[in-house]
Amino acid sequence: MKKKLPSPRTAVIHELYDPERGKIIDVSLFLWFSSPNSFTGEDVLEIHTHGGRAVREATLRAILSLKGIRLAEPGEFSARAFMAGRIDLTEAEGVADLVAAETESQRIQALRQMGGSLKELYERWRQKLVSLLAKIEAEIDFSDEDLPTDLNSVICSETEDLLSEIKNHLNDNKKGQKLREGIRVVLLGPPNSGKSSLMNILAGRDVAIVSNISGTTRDIIEISLDLDGIPANICDTAGIHNASEEIEKEGIRRSHKEAKISDIKIMILDGEKWPEIPSEIIELFDDDTIIILNKSDLVKNVKEKIVKKTPLSISCLTLSGIPEFMNQLTEMVKNRYELGDNPLITRERHRLAVSECYEALKRSLLITEIELKAEDLRQASNSLARITGRIDIEDVLDIVFKDFCIGK
Repeated sequence: MKKKLPSPRTAVIHELYDPERGKIIDVSLFLWFSSPNSFTGEDVLEIHTHGGRAVREATLRAILSLKGIRLAEPGEFSARAFMAGRIDLTEAEGVADLVAAETESQRIQALRQMGGSLKELYERWRQKLVSLLAKIEAEIDFSDEDLPTDLNSVICSETEDLLSEIKNHLNDNKKGQKLREGIRVVLLGPPNSGKSSLMNILAGRDVAIVSNISGTTRDIIEISLDLDGIPANICDTAGIHNASEEIEKEGIRRSHKEAKISDIKIMILDGEKWPEIPSEIIELFDDDTIIILNKSDLVKNVKEKIVKKTPLSISCLTLSGIPEFMNQLTEMVKNRYELGDNPLITRERHRLAVSECYEALKRSLLITEIELKAEDLRQASNSLARITGRIDIEDVLDIVFKDFCIGK
């Protein structure tokens, strides 16, 4: 006899049985979602068990023993929701980002994207382009009719307005991507200045070897920090100096590479030697640099400025000045990367597509032939449609869903 399903969206507590052994696994909570009113648009049953490992494994073993049931592939629930038209690709990416979020800013950004902030922006731009295309098609198909004489100037003016909006969206210093992946902060300085000691303090554990021997750190060591809700990846590097040993030279080369790709540089100097600084260190100073003088008890004149910057004095031994340093770093990060109200580009595939749209619109303004202008506007519209998954779906599905956890 076929048993009646529970009422949709009504929580039911019931024993969960092993069908092969006929024994109770757990007393669980069941939620039934009937099609099409579910995340995927299909019939879905949620089983909420107690969270112990033995319960989890017994539940999975029992469910998988039933005919026609298998584990979901990574991202399969979101992929099914997308294919059913329940969400677009940017919303699916928002789901993945929300699951992976470790800081408050990551959570907020992911939640906004999952809620459709990027989809709404790109769809609004695409609709503007469709409207412009309609005006051009009217000029092509009904050139003999009594159309407005200033139609071309209207099209150009609206295109310029859209270009300005897209340009501002692209000129974001990759804030959305950096919030998603983490701000890159690199610890630089000469050997034995205290980089690894500071790294261990920031990590709250010994992640780097501390030694008086020059060249101890050679590989890049990385930790993650939450700076008042903003994610940061802190990198310890090899001391920069004129080395003769080949392995040490490679470590210094990697230090320079990290300096180039970093968002913020923490330059740690030996307070005992201040203000003497090697030239290879000075050339790395820029607006993204915070200067730290370690061994604060040995600093003679901390107020002396180098390259228009006043250093902050700390002691990795006594922890003096560490709270002030953390406050300065956190404020610098917040001033640059704190979330605003506007939707941000969060992935490189978005940026590439928006850039293609921007270039196509620029070309359209330089073209006088109306048919060629229409083709550029069509290409711009298609670039936006690829972001949300309106076209070229198969080309991006693997890219979007490959990083999902199992299921989701």
